[in-house]
Parts: sequence; structure tokens; C-alpha cells
Amino acid sequence: MSIAARPLEPAIITIPASDAAFREHVQSIAPMSSPRDLEARLRRIFPRVVIRERTISGAPGWYVYRDGAWSSSLIGDWWDDPGLPRVVLSVDGWFLDASPTAIDLFGIAEGDIASHYFTDLVVPGTLEDAMALFRIIRDGKTLDATILLRPLTGDVIAVDIHARLIDERVEGVFRLAGDVSVPAGAEVMGRPDDVSFVPATDVAFRTYAGRAFERLPEGDPDELSIRLRRLYPHASVEAAGGRWIVRRDHKGVDGHVDEWWRAKDLPQVRYDAQALIIDANEAAEAFFGRRMVGHHWQEFVTPGSTDQVGVMLEILAEVGAAESRFRMPRGDGHLLEFDSYTEAHGEEFVTLFRLATE
Repeated sequence: MSIAARPLEPAIITIPASDAAFREHVQSIAPMSSPRDLEARLRRIFPRVVIRERTISGAPGWYVYRDGAWSSSLIGDWWDDPGLPRVVLSVDGWFLDASPTAIDLFGIAEGDIASHYFTDLVVPGTLEDAMALFRIIRDGKTLDATILLRPLTGDVIAVDIHARLIDERVEGVFRLAGDVSVPAGAEVMGRPDDVSFVPATDVAFRTYAGRAFERLPEGDPDELSIRLRRLYPHASVEAAGGRWIVRRDHKGVDGHVDEWWRAKDLPQVRYDAQALIIDANEAAEAFFGRRMVGHHWQEFVTPGSTDQVGVMLEILAEVGAAESRFRMPRGDGHLLEFDSYTEAHGEEFVTLFRLATE
């Protein structure tokens, strides 16, 4: 009895071979694609990609040229130029720092770096692949490529990027890429027809979530949830019939407000626009289990959300007064979930607290 030979799987050879991040990304999506479909998908992010059939003897396969052709690896490290745009991201994808040239290139407002997530800059239609590439870089692979990005101005640009993981941070260096045809500004895909926020009474949450929604590269509810949970750990987004319901808390919490902050002897803290705590009553220090005066709120909040303190103060100054719900560690390390009511008074803020109630 003869056994039919199993057809050989196509060999996929990525060029340049030194780009391990590009190779891993190609291999992760190639099995589900024909050469033509793979090339079209890759070009959404890598505009120079060309795929050619492997015609030499041996296993069938494809050559995937990241830059459209073979290129020398001996032309020097362009990314060592200190004047080039540079960004630093957390391993979660949030902007930690950006050089002045990067701020200008990507259209980021001065002082607004920490509120941005890396997918703010991806081209609509490429979110899934951009997230996959970021995970590959975060796992230790260096990426050197020409890619398409969409600055906050809305115009799509082609840039050369050198990105790698350094000391638990992702660092990227960029330069504008020539000889690449790019599309005009792209519209965000999959926008819902209607968005509502629950609880409707929390103007701080509504403003924060609204800003995050406007920056989505695609209409992806899970992407919005990821952004919101940096500050609101219970946030969720429910999508149905062209409508999104963006919830601050667990489903079933309606956020009814009874003006609880008018009660006497509540924990109260006063602080300035830099989040420096100027005054705290005894009830507040007992509530949070720590000395507070002379410290900044950034010292106390949940790790990973320190940069969002300034963002929330900006929102509170804008709306004037807001009732909301947050959580942070007590002095003993246990997480404390609380309702807060804040009023802005010029350059100062006063917040009252109570334990969160369902």
C-alpha cells in the first residue's frame, strides 16, 4: 500500500532576515493568506512590502521583502542621530515621553503626552496588526521598518522606525520616509451611531471616556475598554445595534447621586493644580491610612495611573465640579474604592470622600 506524499508547506523567507519582529509578524498571519492577500494586508502598515514566489528548487514558498527589495545592513544606524523624533512608551502602550520633534511630527499638544495611547497613531484598518507588532516588540524583538502612521492631524505619513525594548520601556525613533505613496487622511472605521455613558451623572467619567473615544483608530469597543481601565478599573463597553453603552462600573450600578457630599465630617482634602496636597482633615488621613499634607496624589494612586492625575485635574478644572468613583491603595496596601466629589476653586481643588456603595 502506498502512502500519498503530504504537500509541502510553503517556506516563507522574510527579507531582511535580521528583522526578527517583522518575520514573527509575517509568520503569524501568513498561514491564513494567499501571497496576494498577505501582501495587501502587510502594505496597510508596511507600504513597501513586495512578495515574490520562490522559484529555486526545493520547497515551494515566498520571499517577503519588507522594503520591496534586498537592502544592505551595512549602511549605518540612522537612529543614533539625537535630533530625530523619539518616543518612550510603557509596556502597556501609553506614552511616557516624547522629544519636541516627535511632538511636532505626531501633532501632540504640549503637556498632553501622558494621555495618549500608541494606537492613537495607527491607520484605520490596521489596529489588529499594530497591536500584534507592539506585543512582538514588547517581548524583546527589535523592529526596523518603514511603516504608515496617522498623526493626530489626520494625515497619513510614511516613516522609518527603529523600535525596541529597553529597561521595561519601548523606545521608538522615527524619520520621514521618502518615495512612499501614502493615502490621504482616513476616516475612523466602525464608529457607532450612538454612544451613552453610565452613570450619566458622572461628568468627569463622561469627559474622560469621550476624549478616549475620539482618539480610537477604529470603532473597537474592547480598545476603548483598555484605555478606560487605566483610570476606571471596572469600565466596560457594551456594543449592540450600532449603539455603545460605556459603563464606569459593573453592570447594574446606575450611579444615582443623592448629594451625599453635603453630610458633615466627611474626609476632605485640598490640593493645587500640580496635585500637591495642601490640607487634609483627620477623617481623610484616617480614611486613606497615611499622612497626606506635603505629598502629591501621584505618590498614592494605583501604579500605572500616575500620569492620568494631571489629565483628570484638567478635566475637573474644565467642568468645575464633578462626582465620580475611583480606587487607590490605602497606606496598608489594600485597595480602597471610594466615591469622590470635587470642586475647582481657581488654582485649587477640594475633594470630599466616602466609601463606594453599590
